[in-house]
Amino acid sequence: MRPRGWLVAGAVLAARSAARGPPPAAPRPVARSAPPPAAPRPVPRACPMPEARAVRLGARAHEDALGRHPQPRNLHLTYADEPASTLVVQWVTDDDTLASEVRFGLADGPLDLTARGVSFFVLGARKRRYHEVRLCGLEPGRRYLYQAGGAGLWSARAGFVTAPADARDVRALVLGDSRSSSARRWRQVAARAISAGVDVVFFTGDAVSNGASQARWDAFFEAAPELFANTPLVWADGNHEGRSPLYSAQFALPEAPGAGPDGHWYALDYGPLRLVVLNDVTVPVEVIQGAETDFLQRTLAAVNRRRTPFVLTMHHRPLYTTSDEHQPYAPTRQAWLPHFDAHHVDLDLAGHVHSYESSHPLREEQVTDPSRGTVYFNYGGAGATLYGFRRRAAWLLNRESVHGYAVLAADARRVVWDAFRADGSRIERVELQRPP
Repeated sequence: MRPRGWLVAGAVLAARSAARGPPPAAPRPVARSAPPPAAPRPVPRACPMPEARAVRLGARAHEDALGRHPQPRNLHLTYADEPASTLVVQWVTDDDTLASEVRFGLADGPLDLTARGVSFFVLGARKRRYHEVRLCGLEPGRRYLYQAGGAGLWSARAGFVTAPADARDVRALVLGDSRSSSARRWRQVAARAISAGVDVVFFTGDAVSNGASQARWDAFFEAAPELFANTPLVWADGNHEGRSPLYSAQFALPEAPGAGPDGHWYALDYGPLRLVVLNDVTVPVEVIQGAETDFLQRTLAAVNRRRTPFVLTMHHRPLYTTSDEHQPYAPTRQAWLPHFDAHHVDLDLAGHVHSYESSHPLREEQVTDPSRGTVYFNYGGAGATLYGFRRRAAWLLNRESVHGYAVLAADARRVVWDAFRADGSRIERVELQRPP
């Protein structure tokens, strides 16, 4: 008799999909169609200015000053705080443009709100400034439109959806290892992925082949401008980004106590998901097994399953893999797996291996019931050269050496994981459900 708890379906659904047609649609977000609240709309509050980090040189507050090439480029969205009420808008211009302003508003009204930020330059990137504007006090689960720029010059209109403040439906795009030196493949994957209708991107690292090359970052953003301007990004550090100041310049990310300047780990609530982002590449082993593992344990122990029924971890190096290029990373297995088991992490997302792998639910490195185990997904297939596999393992559910992406849909009762190839065909569907 199956214990009460999470239920999983994957290989069976995938195998029968051809005979029965496509499986039922994954849950769609309700945030876009949510009615306006009855109470008066709050006015977004001013955001604190970004802290002066070592990589940010010559920081200047907004001024109505435009240089020779002031049009915003590499426009993208990130989180430095809670996704239900905040957002960071970032872009680059020439080094004489000091306008760092965003005008925005709810999608059913005018762009009648304004936020101003800062700009700065970074060693290693000539003749450009990085602009960062933080929006705070946003309404949860609402769609906003915005334009970036200032001093009378603006980007095209784009939009985003804030995360719900409760366990309502969300959809996330999961990507990893685009490695923009392979810009053609990355562009193909991104073009197909943007049609998935997601609200957020979870990126497992290695966006570029060389994090110290601004040309690589330009190629990364230029391959998917519509995706990045309209979909906020949650990032995990990859080994190819390394400790480059240029990587830190691209993204404003949350900072947990003890993370320090050389790496990021943090946790966010996104609808029904408690997402814990870990760093296994840019910090030494003693930090991984010390301050970072302490953070992991405290964060998992504090999870409120009524608010966030599902717990996800995300990092770069896989904890389980049959790749012929990489082995599981022993220091993180030793430090993290006991806490995954003790607090029942539901899903673990990783990249690094340029292929697709999924696991059965695992606890203490053994296949177990979904009510007790973690399902592990590795998908570093967004563009980098593909890897092959070693022999199969007992824990393995599915694997394929292929480029592609995944869509993770969740509500208060279930998580649905759909893994796709770059042409949009489905590899498999895995579903985790709460008991009635």
